[in-house]
Amino acid sequence: MPKNKKPTIAIVSLTCCEGCQVAILDLGTRFLKLAEHIKIGDFALLEDEPEAPNYDIVFVEGSPITKENIERLKDLRARSKVLVALGACAALGGIAEIKNYQDKNERMHYVYKNVESINNPDIKPLSYYVKVDWEVPGCPINKEEFLKIVKQLLAGVPPTIARRPVCYECQIRQNKCLLQEGLPCLGPLMLAGCGAPCPSSGYPCDGCRGPIPGLDPEKLTKQLLSQKYSQEEVNLILERFGLQDKVYPEAPTKQL
Repeated sequence: MPKNKKPTIAIVSLTCCEGCQVAILDLGTRFLKLAEHIKIGDFALLEDEPEAPNYDIVFVEGSPITKENIERLKDLRARSKVLVALGACAALGGIAEIKNYQDKNERMHYVYKNVESINNPDIKPLSYYVKVDWEVPGCPINKEEFLKIVKQLLAGVPPTIARRPVCYECQIRQNKCLLQEGLPCLGPLMLAGCGAPCPSSGYPCDGCRGPIPGLDPEKLTKQLLSQKYSQEEVNLILERFGLQDKVYPEAPTKQL
């Protein structure tokens, strides 16, 4: 990239609640300071401007649920040097992936009166359709982590996220262990970096940042089952952010 040329950045959404983009805007003046060093080619939540022809970095939030979503994702990939999955929906499949574990057609007919024009594909993360260079995990994302990753990308430094469990951050905050108290907390399996806000508020971690790569879930499953939680209850927790097929990749999709 020529010196003094500002990199062109896009922050776009597919099908989602746009909560990760709200988290970015919550950076306030720090985001405005960052914006001084970049050219925003597309960020509809901030301004309604025509898209740039090409991007240095594009952050994509949301799940590719419709045919239009998938086409747009592939087009963005073709026009971007770096593509980053922004948040749980983009990186994991997210809340929308719950329907993968159910009878999708039955649910569709329950929600919609006329289903002829409704797209109803299985929900997949961005990486199923295109190459994803990096991921910013969470639901919503951690704004501080996002800011750090953006700065690293702009500096040409490969972003890194420490492979620590949420339990690590619970210990730093001196939280009581909810798993030891009999609650179905996924903290031992899930990637830290959020600051453990859920366990700190007495709510068990349900894995919005995704599992730590390479971990064996069998030990945690046995712990939960020993606390009189059924396998079905454990699966329901894993389904909240589309985790079941990541934690148990060999398990068949469950139909309720």
